[in-house]
Amino acid sequence: MTFIQTEFLWFFAIVFTVYWAIPSRLVQNLWLGVVSAVFYGWVHPWFLILLYVSAIVDYFSALAMERWADRKGKILFVSLATNLVILGYFKYFDFFIVNIAAAFDAIGVHHTLAPLGILLPPGISFYTFQSMAYSIDVYRGELKPRKHLLDYMIAVSLFPHLVAGPVQRAGNLLLQAETNRRFDLQMIRSGLALAMWGAFKKVVVADTIAPYVDKVFALKDPSGPLVYAATLGFAVQILADFSGYTDVARGVARMLGFDLMENFKNPYIATNPSDFWRRWHVSFSTWIKDYLYISFGGNKGGFWKQTRATTFAMLLSGLWHGASWNFVIWGAYHAVILTGYRLVTPKIPKVLKTQVWSHAAAVVIMFGFTCFGWLLFREMNGAALWGHLTKSPFYAPDIEWVAVVTLLAITGTFSLPLIVGLWFQKWALPRLERSEWYLPLQTTTWAVFVVCLFVFVRMSSMDFIYFQF
Repeated sequence: MTFIQTEFLWFFAIVFTVYWAIPSRLVQNLWLGVVSAVFYGWVHPWFLILLYVSAIVDYFSALAMERWADRKGKILFVSLATNLVILGYFKYFDFFIVNIAAAFDAIGVHHTLAPLGILLPPGISFYTFQSMAYSIDVYRGELKPRKHLLDYMIAVSLFPHLVAGPVQRAGNLLLQAETNRRFDLQMIRSGLALAMWGAFKKVVVADTIAPYVDKVFALKDPSGPLVYAATLGFAVQILADFSGYTDVARGVARMLGFDLMENFKNPYIATNPSDFWRRWHVSFSTWIKDYLYISFGGNKGGFWKQTRATTFAMLLSGLWHGASWNFVIWGAYHAVILTGYRLVTPKIPKVLKTQVWSHAAAVVIMFGFTCFGWLLFREMNGAALWGHLTKSPFYAPDIEWVAVVTLLAITGTFSLPLIVGLWFQKWALPRLERSEWYLPLQTTTWAVFVVCLFVFVRMSSMDFIYFQF
C-alpha cells in the first residue's frame, strides 16, 4: 500500500478514528502494530517475516548484551550479521550472480549461472538500518535495551516511516512509543497540512515531470542537450518525489501523535557538498556519518585518513541505494567532490568569499555538481551512461531542440510550487502564523491542494522512487 492510493485514505480514516478512541497507550500501540502489519503486508504478507525476524533478533540481542556484557561484541556480530545477510540476499544476491557470470563470460569459462529473480521487499534497507542502529547504540552504551517488545516493535515498524524512512533513531521513536499521546487539534491540523503538501509534491510535481524524463532516458541515442535537460527534470522529480513521501509520512505520524525528523532542508540551496548532505535525506546521511564515517576514522588522523573514511562511507552509501554499478559510481563521485571542496575551499581568497554574489555563485555551482551526480544516479545502463558523458552538451538536431525547450519549460513550470513553498516557509509563514489571515489562507490552500490532486492524479501513478531502496 502507498500513500497515494485511494485505499490508503480509507485505511487511515479507520486507523485514525479507532486510534484516538482508545484511552490506553498500550492498546493504542497494539492497534498501531496491527495496522502497520496490514500496511506493509498489503500485497505480499510474507514480507512481514523478514521485518519481524530483523526486529526480534535485534531486540533480544540488546537484552543479551545487557545480561552478558563481556560477550556483547559477539552478540552485536550476530545482530549485524542477521540484518546484513537478509539485506544482502534480497537486495544484492542477483547483482552478485550477474557480475560473476559476466566475469566468467569475459574469460571464456562455461557456466550455468543465472539470476534468481529475487523479489525486493519494499523499504528493506530502511528498516534493517534502523533496527541495526538500535543494536549498535545499545552496544555503545548510548541506549538502554527495552524490556517491552511491543514498544520496540512500534519504533521499528510504525507504518508512516516503514517503507521509505525517515531512518529514525531508535531512541527517538522508542521514547515516543513509551509516552502517552494526547489528541491535539493543532498538531492534527499541522500534520494534515504537511501530508497534503507532500502529496501535492508527489502527484502534481514529481509524477507530471516523470514521464518526460523517462521517455528521454528510454531513447536509444538522445543528444547531449536533451539528456541534460532530462537530468534537470529528474533533479526536480526526485526532490519532489522523496521529500513528498517524507512530508506525507511526517504528517500522518504527527496526526497520530508521533514526531518524525525533518528529512529535507532545501538541499538545492546548498553551497558545498557537506552542506548538501546536511540537507538531503538528513536521516540517512546522519546514519552514514555516525555509523560508517566516524567508524572509519571520521575527521581524525589528517587529510588522507579523512579522505579514506569519506570514500568508504560514500561508496557504501551509493551501494545502499541499489544493486547497480551506477549507484557505486554516484557514491564515488560524491566522495570526489567532498574531497575536492575540502582541498579547494581553504585556498579561495577571502576577498572572493565576502563578495555579495559569492553565496549565489556557490549555490549555482553546487547545484550543477548535484545535477551531474543525478545523471550518474538515473542512468543504470553503463554503455548508455558512457554515451551520455561523451556527447557534446551543446549540440542537438533541430527537432530535438524543440524537445529540450519543451522539457525545460515543463520542469520550470512545475518547479514553481517548490520555489513558492520555499519562500512561504522561510519568509511568509513566520509573519502570517499569528495573523488573522492565517486560518483562511490555510483552508484556501488546502482546497487548492485537493483540486490539484484530483486533476493531476493518474490511475497509473508511479511508486515513490525510494521504494526500490
